[in-house]
Amino acid sequence: MSAAMALRLLFGVLCGGVLAWVVWDRSERELADRAGREEHERPRFLPFGGYYYLPMMMLLYPILGVIVGGAQMAVQLTLCALMRVFLELGVYYVLLMAVMPWLRRWVSARVCAMLWLLPDWIYVFVGRLDLPTDGKKLVLHAPGTLVYVLLAIWAVGAVGVMVWKIGSHLAFRRRILKNAVPVTDRQTLHVWEIELERAWIRKCKWKLVRSDAVTTPLSIGLYNRTTRVVLPMREYTQEELSLVLRHEIIHISRGDPEAKLFLTFCTAMCWFNPLMWAAMRKSADDFELSCDESVLLDEPQPVRRQYAELLLQTAGDERGFTTCLSATAGALRYRLKNIMKPEKKRTGAILVGLTLFVLAMCSGYVALAYDARPGTQRIFDGQDLSAVTVSSVDPWNDPRGRDGTCMDEDALKDYLASLEPELYTEKLDEYASGEQRELTVMFDTPQGRLSVRLLDQAVHVARLWDGPDFHSDSYYLKTPVDWDYLDTLIAPVPNLQLIFLNNRVDRVVCRSLTRTAADGTVRVLLASEDWRYNEYLNEDVQEVQLGFSLPLAGPYTVTVEPLRGGARQTLTQDDLPGDCLPLTGPNAKYTVAADLQGEDGAVYHAQYVFIFRTDDSEA
Repeated sequence: MSAAMALRLLFGVLCGGVLAWVVWDRSERELADRAGREEHERPRFLPFGGYYYLPMMMLLYPILGVIVGGAQMAVQLTLCALMRVFLELGVYYVLLMAVMPWLRRWVSARVCAMLWLLPDWIYVFVGRLDLPTDGKKLVLHAPGTLVYVLLAIWAVGAVGVMVWKIGSHLAFRRRILKNAVPVTDRQTLHVWEIELERAWIRKCKWKLVRSDAVTTPLSIGLYNRTTRVVLPMREYTQEELSLVLRHEIIHISRGDPEAKLFLTFCTAMCWFNPLMWAAMRKSADDFELSCDESVLLDEPQPVRRQYAELLLQTAGDERGFTTCLSATAGALRYRLKNIMKPEKKRTGAILVGLTLFVLAMCSGYVALAYDARPGTQRIFDGQDLSAVTVSSVDPWNDPRGRDGTCMDEDALKDYLASLEPELYTEKLDEYASGEQRELTVMFDTPQGRLSVRLLDQAVHVARLWDGPDFHSDSYYLKTPVDWDYLDTLIAPVPNLQLIFLNNRVDRVVCRSLTRTAADGTVRVLLASEDWRYNEYLNEDVQEVQLGFSLPLAGPYTVTVEPLRGGARQTLTQDDLPGDCLPLTGPNAKYTVAADLQGEDGAVYHAQYVFIFRTDDSEA
């Protein structure tokens, strides 16, 4: 198992476990009695979630993008978020709609309602984390101009749907509250106080009113100060009034109006998908079934019959983000059956945790790549390649060695310029599994340092120059990186390890390096002036063991030069017992010359230099 998969499993189990515990705890809270409860405790009926995380971030993505990196970054961040939203919302809700009739028979209505809100929990637990995916993603490709056109069409449609839904809600609210009057009769207010006490609500800011514009009891409002419980102009018995008010109090306590606003947002995000509209209409039924379940908790059959009669007598039209006792005729038959013949069902906490676990494991495996351009534009920003020089080469997971050097700068630049990178909506997975091969090349350009990081099928470009022009982008490559060709351009730099008797291990890079090919051709790869000496300070070390990263192709020599003057001493491999280098003085410079055998049949002649110092004397 890779490290990336192990990390995903850990987060999936943790998040799923936390949510399963939350569902169980809230179920136990609803079943609990008031006796022994403290006044400061939370209400008996709690919301299923916050409902605002995903909408807020969808609004913040373009704003932050414009502030940080301009219009291009705003588009990229928005597209990245939309890809996740389209898949997590579109696919999830369509599948949930298909299995919901079966789930209603086996698990509690409370859990069925909560399942509609899991995408927001996904963002809370997982969406803010960049969990690695081993670099394995399903990449969708699109031309650059088409992406911008589709993004504009989507934005117009999404904004239009939200404006339409919010506008209709406000118009409906204005109509029903225009002539509404506060409830003043003592009997109704007394029942209201009893039901608030039953729900463990001490300080209530909701208002109880009557209106001749409604035919069914309903609640409307997204905030405590604006929430109104609206009763029609008809008389109820005390028992009926108790059930009606309990129904609306549970809706408000659970945050069902906010939940409906969140589901409206989900519909707007995927407004072009007709199945999403059907799924959102089905979700309202589960919120009503969940409320029915809590209203009739441990109630006898006569109370259930009375509640069913209330549903039959009440006709209503649910609009906007309201909740009402009777909404649609389509769900009435199932609600009545569920009321009169309740079946013992599972709590469903494990199901919710397992669903979140699956969503966490599947999240982030799809990305969008668009607007392909030549590497001369994407990587080098159209700069003159003759003015670009290689500064350093850093291979990762290269079987030939950790360090490297460029053997043909022009060929390397031409290869990068020939690529056709597509702008990637996702960030590259940093060290995704520890198994993926990478190559980072640093360039010196007239504008400053340029970092180009190559992976199997992606490239990350970071422009490290000063000022506001600093930025980085990730690109996708339709054609994978040609590592075989790059191996002919990048030579490994054999490393030397110094193993001190105190178990300190350090790696020393070459001061100079030449490569002798099988045909006898000699090429200078590293010049001595390009490297600084490595310095090691330790007064206790008496011996140093030499360790080479490549097999020796011949004997090696060690030249010792005292820093304070003295005779230079040259030791051969035969003079050193067991590759141990005895220290000849407290301050000295050591030069190790060795011939090493490469995997390509070439022989590398490397010269390593390090200084062993025990005081502040200068080399």
